[in-house]
This record gives sequence, C-alpha cells and structure tokens, in this order.
Amino acid sequence: MNVTSNEPQIVLLVRFRAKAGKKEEFRKHLYGLVERMRTEKAWINTIVHEDEESGDIVLYETWRGTKQSWLAEEYPRPYRAPYEDLVKELLVDRQVTWLVPTAAWRG
Repeated sequence: MNVTSNEPQIVLLVRFRAKAGKKEEFRKHLYGLVERMRTEKAWINTIVHEDEESGDIVLYETWRGTKQSWLAEEYPRPYRAPYEDLVKELLVDRQVTWLVPTAAWRG
C-alpha cells in the first residue's frame, strides 16, 4: 500500500447525465474546463469516464486540499461561471460525491 501524499487531498466524483442529443456538446465544454483547471496549482489529475450501461459521463478529479478549501478557492474561479451556465442547458442531472483518499496502490 502506498499513500500518495501526506498533504490533504479531496476527490470529486461527478456523474453527469446529458439531455438527449447534448452529450457531445457537453463533453466538449467539459474537456475545455479540464484544460483550464489543469493549470491550477492545487489540481492533481482528472479522469473522464463513460458509464457503459447508462451512458453517463463520470468525472474523477483529485485536488490538493480539503472540500472546504476547494469550495473557497477553486469553485469561485471566473472561468467556471460560463461552464455552470452551460450545465443548466445541457444536463438533466449532475451528482457530486466528495471523497477523501485514504490509501492508494499503483502498478
């Protein structure tokens, strides 16, 4: 077992369900957001998945810090506002789960 770091980390597991015919448009905007987020000092990584059964897009992103620091520092960034407006137009549902890593194994 390898713990990735002694610094606090927070993981956002986000499930997106796009409106009919809007998935690829949403994906394009999501990828653009990730490209912008990856320049942030607290950003560690992002993995985008697609659920084979539901077709939902599932995002797994890891940040340095805590839920509270993410909400205070990352969420208010100006580049997120246009994305948040688009989410309302392109998605049926978005579910966010906050996770705290406790252990990691790597190959």
